Amino acid sequence: MPTNQVIKTNAKTALMDKWPKAIGIGAIIISIFCLYIVLIQLAFIPLSSFLGDFAALFSLIALIVLSVQLFGVPLLYGTLRWFWFTAADADVPVSEIFCFFSSGKEYLRALSLSFRIFLRSSGVLFICFLPSLIIVAISSPTTYAMINHPMPYWASSVWGLGNALTILGIIMSFILLLRYFAAPILMINDPSITPHEALDLSIIISKNANGRTFSFICSFLGWIFLSLLYLPMLFTLPLFMSSYAVYCKFLINHYNRLVASPYNPFH
Repeated sequence: MPTNQVIKTNAKTALMDKWPKAIGIGAIIISIFCLYIVLIQLAFIPLSSFLGDFAALFSLIALIVLSVQLFGVPLLYGTLRWFWFTAADADVPVSEIFCFFSSGKEYLRALSLSFRIFLRSSGVLFICFLPSLIIVAISSPTTYAMINHPMPYWASSVWGLGNALTILGIIMSFILLLRYFAAPILMINDPSITPHEALDLSIIISKNANGRTFSFICSFLGWIFLSLLYLPMLFTLPLFMSSYAVYCKFLINHYNRLVASPYNPFH
């Protein structure tokens, strides 16, 4: 596998003559993100007056999650498709980012992968954070107030264990979620692959590459902090998308070479 710097250099080379289109695509994604923020702020006030702050917040979160799954993720997959073919030196129109809305079959493929990743990720997060949630509940006075029971003297002393388990949960969930990193590209690269097969193949490909993927993601921390200023996202978002496509290409090629090797580690 090449270094992160080589991957980023290849990504920049792939965008060399396509920056206007890449910036335009970035502007579309950022505009939709900003629209979400505005709609949330506008909807929260009337909802909170009818439902209360907590119920309004819960309803908005549920609505956002659903709308992201139904519209945002298929658009994201279409965007990744544009950068995937651009990384292969193909001349692809900007309208390609809407390709998963072009037919019911393609839309359902994107939707299926989106919901599968969401459900699996939710399961991973629940399992990884369940021990810390239990300890936090045990050490919280609110828990005992709800059940109208005096708080045991020892309960307040276990909060440190809850913090340690939370940190462990973050680490474990991040490692486990890395297994699905290549799934969108695998589905995009081969239309004959089902979303379920894309997820399973992503897990197999990532078997010996989670550390490499973690290093790749961490190499973008500077870009992420720069993106907090919003305007640089017009440049950092296309660079990240292109780098992701290039990285997945090297990851797939690396897996294919290992499978073809007489010392196949996947057997």
